[in-house]
Amino acid sequence: MVLPPLWCSLLAAFLTSASASSLVKHSLPDVPSGWAEIQDAELSPSRGLNLRFGLAQHGFTQLESLLLNISDPSHPSYGKHLSKEQVHALSTPSNDTLELVDGWLATHNASSVKWSSSKDSVTAVVPISSAEKMLSTRFGVFEHVTSRKRVVRTLSYSLPQDLAPHINFVHPTTAFLDPLRHGMGKFSLDGHVTTPSDIQKRPVPLNQSHFESCVSVIDPPCVRKLYNIGNYTPKVVDGRNRIGVAGYLDILAKPESLKLYLNDYIPESIGSNYTMEVVNITGPFTASSVGDEGNLDTQLAIQVAYPIPMTYYTTNSVPPYIPDQNQDGERPGVNEPYLDFIDYLLGLDEPPTVITTSYGDDEQTVPQDYANAVCQGFAKLGARGVSVLFSTGDQGLGTDELSACIANTGNNATTFLPVFPASCPYVTSVGMTLGFETQTPSFASGAGFSYYFDRPAYQDTAVSAYLAGPANPDETELQSSMYNHRGRAYPDITAVGSGAFFDYFFNRWDISGGTSAAVPTAASIVALLNDWRLRNGKPTMGFLNPFIYGVGLEALVDITDGFVNGCEQPGFNATKGWDPASGLGFFDFEKLQSLVL
Repeated sequence: MVLPPLWCSLLAAFLTSASASSLVKHSLPDVPSGWAEIQDAELSPSRGLNLRFGLAQHGFTQLESLLLNISDPSHPSYGKHLSKEQVHALSTPSNDTLELVDGWLATHNASSVKWSSSKDSVTAVVPISSAEKMLSTRFGVFEHVTSRKRVVRTLSYSLPQDLAPHINFVHPTTAFLDPLRHGMGKFSLDGHVTTPSDIQKRPVPLNQSHFESCVSVIDPPCVRKLYNIGNYTPKVVDGRNRIGVAGYLDILAKPESLKLYLNDYIPESIGSNYTMEVVNITGPFTASSVGDEGNLDTQLAIQVAYPIPMTYYTTNSVPPYIPDQNQDGERPGVNEPYLDFIDYLLGLDEPPTVITTSYGDDEQTVPQDYANAVCQGFAKLGARGVSVLFSTGDQGLGTDELSACIANTGNNATTFLPVFPASCPYVTSVGMTLGFETQTPSFASGAGFSYYFDRPAYQDTAVSAYLAGPANPDETELQSSMYNHRGRAYPDITAVGSGAFFDYFFNRWDISGGTSAAVPTAASIVALLNDWRLRNGKPTMGFLNPFIYGVGLEALVDITDGFVNGCEQPGFNATKGWDPASGLGFFDFEKLQSLVL
């Protein structure tokens, strides 16, 4: 894609004049696929931009080392999670960094300045005219071609030489995240894919008796059977174990829907005062009128974990674009859910012990320096004893058409499209399986190899064995060139990708499918493992991956049939051991009980 001549000339003039005193921090070769610049859009110089500045953290290397030790069952420090104060001490930048950045913001008329709990980042509202001077760039208006949402962005920005070593990123300058991307599909009761417009509102909800467990529907009894949970019931419900459900994109979860779900599927909940806490991190907003992601996530996260407490965390992460309107500093202002969410949780004395998240973006749409900061945030949560689970998405290896599998590197390279944050090595990535008593990976389950993150040591043996084995004897030269053989591989595990839930917006029972169903199901089982460890005087599981790729491997059921594909390529086959189609397999809870103690 060729940049508009006017944009190019203006940007070139800015960069030329600033080249002697600034360094380019990040640049894109052209407007990313799926976005278009609005040529005639005008931006008032006084319009406020809500920017986040991520600061250099010299203690992260030590924190990373501690995390791997406390997550390794063979290490003497296993389970010795860090406190909030310890994590903050390893996250706080140097005094020089804090003073330089604070002075820089003041010089450029920044308002609504707000530091994160550990001061590893700071947000501020800056007039566009000041932001352009600070970052030696020009901002423009860009539109997402599918959703038609508009954002203010640039294709390149720079930092003053004296500040460049102190600032890791400025967001959302060059971030063209896809605001629609998350892994949830709707299915009608007869199994056909539907859309909200196809569904007629029903005032009388269907009842559990309309389905046959593990034959026509995945429900709590079916999940207990599939994962060998039996009648295990949580006992530690005093707050030390809590499920956290992340909600983005203006989507809420309704406690009323959860109550109906509990009444129908968890008979022992009837008459109890069990309630789901809802925390809106970024302030009040109007929920999306279409969609039911939040209800699906919360209901499936509690399906075998009742009565473990649960909190739904919301962020208003995609505000409307209004030309020339000065932006209130208290509003989010950007499609930036992750760091707001992470910072909030790290500020809690007792964060949730397991978090399920059903959202993600194509990795290449997320600036790498910002992705690094988000991934480091998940590492900090792991160090606090939090298990962070992410869905891998429902687009297989990228998308259906080869022509759409193009790298945002300016050379039109053909590539699979890994998903972030599933590609972060400090989260547990969950793919999906299909079927009932027999589980096979869905061909559309997100899978792949990161271009941003190297393969971590904990999965090197398993992934290297797959790449060296006969799993894909017919792999073409093109396919082999479309992924990073040395990158962090995902998924780590799989879970069943469907489930029945009560649809609040359409007032009916629905069956929904996708990795949005898989990841809360897996999280509900992790919550049970946390309960089992707490009952036996142990701390919670924390960062799961070193355990599941190590001693926990014995309690994972391997999947050897099936495949994932995408980009008009044959994709990857399931085989013995780890593979991109099914990861390490799925949980056997009874076997895990003996291994986690």
